[in-house]
Amino acid sequence: MAVGAVAGANNGAEASYKGSIGALDKDVFLKLLITELRNQDPLRPMEDKDFIAQLAQFSSLEQAQKMVAGFTEMTKHQAAAKAFGMIGKQVEFADPQSGEKCGGRVKGVVFEDGWPKLEVGSRLIDPSEVLRVTD
Repeated sequence: MAVGAVAGANNGAEASYKGSIGALDKDVFLKLLITELRNQDPLRPMEDKDFIAQLAQFSSLEQAQKMVAGFTEMTKHQAAAKAFGMIGKQVEFADPQSGEKCGGRVKGVVFEDGWPKLEVGSRLIDPSEVLRVTD
């Protein structure tokens, strides 16, 4: 019967969802939920508690994504504050290509993709590459 085939497909989608929850974002989650609601067995509709549990999972996923975005922004601000504090200071760093120690005075900060880079001479240095800071 067609209803049995739809119910079987729905169970496969749920198993797929539970197996790959880490790879889902909220858009995929919503599409899966809508597909599940459209294809549910009319003789056995989704239980209220199941629907509420899925909505709670969606809400948790969305809040976790917002928290990660907030932590990323906070990390960018902390890195910028650290970089601004190095302006005018003498820094020592390892050349990424040769591994040799180099140095120079930080004359400014440039942002690439929201992350600060120290302007030392004609080079842009990631603040995490700095080995030593002096006045």
